[in-house]
Amino acid sequence: MHSYSGALWELEAVEVRARAPGARAGPLEAPERSVLAAGNVGRAQLRAWLVAHQLALIVTRDQTGRDQAERHQPFNLQVPGGVKTVAAEGPGARLYQIAHLQIFQGDAVRAYPGRPGRRVLAQPLHGLGAANPDYPAGPGGSVRIAAAGSTAAFVPAGRALGWQSTDPAGAPIVRERNWLTFQACEIRTCPSCHGVNSVNQAGHATPVNPPQALRDLLRHWKTLP
Repeated sequence: MHSYSGALWELEAVEVRARAPGARAGPLEAPERSVLAAGNVGRAQLRAWLVAHQLALIVTRDQTGRDQAERHQPFNLQVPGGVKTVAAEGPGARLYQIAHLQIFQGDAVRAYPGRPGRRVLAQPLHGLGAANPDYPAGPGGSVRIAAAGSTAAFVPAGRALGWQSTDPAGAPIVRERNWLTFQACEIRTCPSCHGVNSVNQAGHATPVNPPQALRDLLRHWKTLP
């Protein structure tokens, strides 16, 4: 664990300027392409469905992997009964279990009583109907983390989103402190949650496993009207 008390110590400056959203689709990487090919799913077909339903697709190959320098969150992670990624921190280091990826969306809800207007608050993912498989085992708005660490989910386009991994009981373990927004038809893949710059906490390179969670989601997608 690391703690800090004092003046603001990190600043990430970005340019902000008005521009029209781009519609260009970059190439999918080989692991995700192989899953679509094995499932006989055409990328154009999937993108057309995403546009029609105003959705995006997010995929992570291994939720247990984190960049070796990212030590502000729990570091040794394991999917119960599945993959684990552990740093060389000694035999007494705690091992955290992560079973679910809980997704939040920014909803404009009413402010305090007596005050006008609304404010954006994080609410568990909702309103997608049957787009994602029903998952009563996890907390609200969550999807299962597969045994090999992968996750896949359809999410609303044009909506601020954030997420966290939770333990089997639904308690937060790794909180991703970002709001992200996706375009309709966008397919966003990530090798690991908090991506690996060179090696992860165990000294391993970026994962290249075909994500099992994407296979499972596409099987479910084929059953949708």
